[in-house]
Amino acid sequence: MASDTWFTCQSHLGQPEDYFLPWHRLYVAQFEQIIATITNHPEFTLPYWDYTSPASYAIPEAFQAKNKDDPTFSPLFVANRNVAGGQLRAANVNDGEPLNKNFPGVRNFLVLPDMTGGDYSVFCGQLDSALHGNVHVYTGDASNMGNVPTAAGDPIFWLHHCNIDRIWMAWNEQGHKNPTQTNGRNWSDTKFVYVSGTGKRVELAIDQISNSAKLPYRYDELPKKTLVAESSRGQDRLLLRSVRPGTAPGNRAGVVSGPIALGQTAQTVKLEPAEPQNRLINIAPRFEIRGGRRLVLVLNGVQASADPRTTYEVYLDLPAGASPAAADDHYVGLLNFFGASSDQGHSMHGGKTVEFEVSAVVQKLRGRLQEETSVTLVPVGQPAADAAPAIAGGIELHDR
Repeated sequence: MASDTWFTCQSHLGQPEDYFLPWHRLYVAQFEQIIATITNHPEFTLPYWDYTSPASYAIPEAFQAKNKDDPTFSPLFVANRNVAGGQLRAANVNDGEPLNKNFPGVRNFLVLPDMTGGDYSVFCGQLDSALHGNVHVYTGDASNMGNVPTAAGDPIFWLHHCNIDRIWMAWNEQGHKNPTQTNGRNWSDTKFVYVSGTGKRVELAIDQISNSAKLPYRYDELPKKTLVAESSRGQDRLLLRSVRPGTAPGNRAGVVSGPIALGQTAQTVKLEPAEPQNRLINIAPRFEIRGGRRLVLVLNGVQASADPRTTYEVYLDLPAGASPAAADDHYVGLLNFFGASSDQGHSMHGGKTVEFEVSAVVQKLRGRLQEETSVTLVPVGQPAADAAPAIAGGIELHDR
């Protein structure tokens, strides 16, 4: 049974991103049933950690160092959570500092994904790679929450994933629908092995928990980030893509850049129009966020040979020598490598796709965009020497 369940966690390198949310919903539910059985409290339910609320940016008090000797709460304390500083520019988690202490303003990574778009795959992928991954790496080190095989060893893991499940339910409550199949395979035929509440091997299909309205539990409060709900993704149009240096303007079709190596210094990547009329400087003045339309920056094949133990700040059209204040307008998001390194028990299989919604950034930069569009990735700290972080499949900008 152990071999059947080990490394089935979804979604990591090469696995369908759509499975991330339902796999974890089932995983948390089985764990909850195990506790209920062992404690003989069938009414037991796991709590959630609402870290997108400013009042809860720090881990809950019961998990902090102040309670490490408390007879009731001491099992919730683990010593290998992040300490202040380091290559992640982390907070002192066990002292109750906010996870985002060193990432104020637009750099705050404890924010909800776009809850208004109706495409499940986009929502799931953005929730996984951004908020979900950042909470992992900024809570614990490579022997703790920052590493896939060890993450669930920290009790805070379960509160984290209850909140991820809560955010998914909130997205559904806005009228958005989950798929019934992925890549032609029905969710009713997509099964994973878990350990049941009675300690038995159980094989469960992800479709049995995909309807949030029929679940045997509800949350006391759901997060809200509502504009105008859209039912589906519009036409996906490739606008810009990174290309090999020196590629002639008339010979760009299908020619994306090779792996973009990320290292100890900032890396700036030029994006060329997929079609001559697709220059961002010409599109931006006419672009409006309406009818579900979005501009999305896509990083294809995010991967590393080993955990980099740092993250990268991503900027659009960042001018050389820009001051920190000026750089704020160009800030896109924070790139983490949770579940994207081969030392976390997964082979590469092309890496992960990471997306950032950049519509608001483009609107903010109207009149200040450069003739040549660029993306700059700035390391928060020094990556581990053997990590070799990279964006293997290049970078693209899409209009959806």
